[in-house]
Amino acid sequence: MPDAGNGSVQLLEADPELARGLDPRRVREVSQRLFARSIDVPRGPWSPARALAGGTNPIGLLVLDGLLVREAIVGDHPCAELLGPGDLLRAWDDRDAEVLLPRSVEWSALSTVRLAVIDQALAVRAAQWPEIFASLVERAARRAERLVVMQAIAHLTRVDDRLLALLWCLAERWGRVAPGGVVVSLRLPHRTLAGMVGARRPSVTTALGQLIARGEVERRPDGGWLLLGEPPEPRQARPVDDHSSIAFQRHSA
Repeated sequence: MPDAGNGSVQLLEADPELARGLDPRRVREVSQRLFARSIDVPRGPWSPARALAGGTNPIGLLVLDGLLVREAIVGDHPCAELLGPGDLLRAWDDRDAEVLLPRSVEWSALSTVRLAVIDQALAVRAAQWPEIFASLVERAARRAERLVVMQAIAHLTRVDDRLLALLWCLAERWGRVAPGGVVVSLRLPHRTLAGMVGARRPSVTTALGQLIARGEVERRPDGGWLLLGEPPEPRQARPVDDHSSIAFQRHSA
């Protein structure tokens, strides 16, 4: 695996939303003073330990471009999280945490990814603009909220319902309205989708075929998805498909 490249970026130019709370007249001044170290991650498996070797762990990493997948594995059951621009993350172990349950965490880049390093030096320079730190805290809170929603989706019983809910959830962030529906231009492997909905990959492949056959989604030539109709509404349990490897129902709100 090739090593990730390093450089620097003007943080507010790379992520203008961080300056949302600042007086517009001050943004240019602040931008000139807030440079952050950057890490470029090529597509494929990623080892954060290699990228951060030779120095102390930063406070966090901010995704500027691209898509990352974090896969946590307990036993033989992987759970996947998709991270994109604006997400704040920690990609290393907490040395002070007491770990009792054996697990492993693996990272991979679905595309070329650029990360900004939020370290102590940057924190000192940015301390006079609390609006920026407020934006970072908001980012972390949004990610936590998305994880709760993903957990709720994984508790639905039918795999096809889980996938449909997942695609509409992804559309909230990555979708765009197009003729006939909502386009989600994400090329996600079935393994990643399976980890995101708590299912096995063969079950996901079968469930996607069911959604396509029912006319609820279409696969686009670029590998993305077209969501047809309206987002799913909570409803009573549907009859279980005897041929489905995993039975599930949608719970009422």
